[in-house]
Amino acid sequence: MIKYESTTTIERPVRDVFDVLMDATRWEQWTDMTDVRLDASGGPGLGSRGSFRLLGGPFKGLVDMEIVEFEPDRRIVFRCTHPALTWIAYSETRPDGDRTLFVYGGEMTIHGWRRLLEPMLKSEVERGELKEARRLKALIEAEAPVAVPA
Repeated sequence: MIKYESTTTIERPVRDVFDVLMDATRWEQWTDMTDVRLDASGGPGLGSRGSFRLLGGPFKGLVDMEIVEFEPDRRIVFRCTHPALTWIAYSETRPDGDRTLFVYGGEMTIHGWRRLLEPMLKSEVERGELKEARRLKALIEAEAPVAVPA
């Protein structure tokens, strides 16, 4: 099993960060997911299902996903399945004054012959997920802060 977790400080309030996390149309901007399809109307939430493809790597074809935990402005957990893997991925947002501590982690279990690749994939997964967290930070911090009415 491959486990990973990183914490990144984002110079925006939790609400701004969580809004981007919950916008499936933006996932391709900061993750390695492509062809994202979400079956939920009105945005993702607990029980929402969908699929995506991963850019590169040994896992070709569609990866199915389901949101299995959801706490607004706090935590979202996905269960992703593919014939070659089972993946639990989570994102947490924790307030830190006007900033957000973004915790991005998960556990990936590789199935079949691809398990032989696990030692090489472990560092690749860790680096890739950290890059995604940094891309999210850059994306959010590049946007103008949302003005809050007084």
